[in-house]
Amino acid sequence: MTQVPALSAKDVSKRVSDGRSRREVLKRISLDLHPGEMLLVRGPSGSGKTTLLAILGGMLLPTSGEVWLGGEAISRLRDHQRAEVRRAKIGFLFQDFGLIEGMTVLDNVLLPLVPPGRAEGAAVSRARSLLDQLGIGGLARANVTSLSGGERQRVALARARIGGPEILLLDEPTAHLDTSRAEGLMADLAELCEKGAAILVASHDARVDRAERIDRRLDLNDGMLA
Repeated sequence: MTQVPALSAKDVSKRVSDGRSRREVLKRISLDLHPGEMLLVRGPSGSGKTTLLAILGGMLLPTSGEVWLGGEAISRLRDHQRAEVRRAKIGFLFQDFGLIEGMTVLDNVLLPLVPPGRAEGAAVSRARSLLDQLGIGGLARANVTSLSGGERQRVALARARIGGPEILLLDEPTAHLDTSRAEGLMADLAELCEKGAAILVASHDARVDRAERIDRRLDLNDGMLA
């Protein structure tokens, strides 16, 4: 039996308007991401990587084309339906981290579980374990406003993983990490792939490109995949 991709895109295009003209940010993008696979999308800043991840994760709608998660066409779902699918299946790391200022590290990590989850007991233990793995367990009760860029990056990574998602979409995950932590992150991601996770990394970091566990590399330039 042919394996159903965890995530699939077919002829996805995205056009945006600056008020006077419209430009095409993505042009007929097609790709599949399978369970247990780590896919790297390379490309310089401004090439459309962040927009692509937002569409693949159901945060933005494509202008044309379709995205499927586990065989379900999410581009046709209502906003609240897409949000439910994201919550259940996807862990997302934003390039700007997307942390909530004024909240603690621990509360930020637990955000994907609220609502509808109960952020207590086992969930709190898992959140603390993830923070320990990332070397910031001692900052669980710190306010995120007091953190460095690298510390914020690791909080965002813990949040992306808190629900044990089937799919991880990571936008420049090593940008604020030193070489040792970047290599450790890629090793952790490799272990998740071995357990069946499907991971798409968008990055122009050569350290990511060198990682042994990358299964495929695609280049995104001027909104087109090669």
